[in-house]
Amino acid sequence: MRKSKIAILGSTSHIAKGLINNFFRNNGFDLHLYTRSPENLRTFICTLDTYKKPTYVVHQDYSNLKQYSYDVIINCIGVGTWKRLGGDYSRYFTIPEKYDNLVIDYLQNRRQDTLYISFSSGAVYGTHFSAPVKEDTVTRIQVNKISPKEYYCITRIYTESKHRAFDRFRIADLRVFSYFSRFIDLNEGYFISEIINCILNRRIFKTNDTNIVRDYVHPEDLFSLILKCINMEKVNTALDVTSAKPAKKSEILDFFSSQYGLQYQVDKSLNHISATGIKDIYYSEHNNALQIGYKPKFTSMDTIKKESACILNGLT
Repeated sequence: MRKSKIAILGSTSHIAKGLINNFFRNNGFDLHLYTRSPENLRTFICTLDTYKKPTYVVHQDYSNLKQYSYDVIINCIGVGTWKRLGGDYSRYFTIPEKYDNLVIDYLQNRRQDTLYISFSSGAVYGTHFSAPVKEDTVTRIQVNKISPKEYYCITRIYTESKHRAFDRFRIADLRVFSYFSRFIDLNEGYFISEIINCILNRRIFKTNDTNIVRDYVHPEDLFSLILKCINMEKVNTALDVTSAKPAKKSEILDFFSSQYGLQYQVDKSLNHISATGIKDIYYSEHNNALQIGYKPKFTSMDTIKKESACILNGLT
């Protein structure tokens, strides 16, 4: 039986690492892994506890893409957190566009039936999240006063719209709201990574009194959605990625406090910085991925418990 040949762009990203781990645990795939940091990628692969690693090739030169006939191309390239941006929001526009055009060119001139899976974001719905998004949620932008916090939303809308315009191609945009795995970079400044850092370094975690809600998809559920997309003959759409149930900040803090001894302090005056807007209740009730058979097994708390245990093992 012929193996599916899959290219993953941005193979050292957080999401890509989870996908690679799951691809390695399943037969039938020939992986081509693209990255600007090949040694970091090889080091990561050596840490994976898999019985038998499948065939894989590491590429540092993205121009190699057009030399191969791929069944699937998965674009995991992002710009990172606001810490990495360092205030240079132009990267929201230039970096994703560069690699997205690389794949579109591949579909136009190399192989038209390749499935293109592109990671989008819940940020496509706007910059203020005070309730779960739904199918009819409207994004509003004051075009004469566009602010930096709206840049990322605009780029996501633009990219998804471009993909819908290329309706002759098989393209799936996966809108991830929140994602957590054992492979997270603890220096990125995310909510969960900050909590884990406080546990590891015995520091008090400081937060405000807003009981935010997050929807952390489990790596295995995300992988199952990828497989659902691969099995579809015709697809050109955006799908909201959900867990089985979102989690409140209070639940998360209670878990880490009881399980790992996290000490936290609530300060109403704290103002948490977000480069992409206010995300108090950040998840989707537009479960359109159900239409292709996606049914997540893990809740957000399941994800947090299972994946954090791999990082904090031995501290209980």
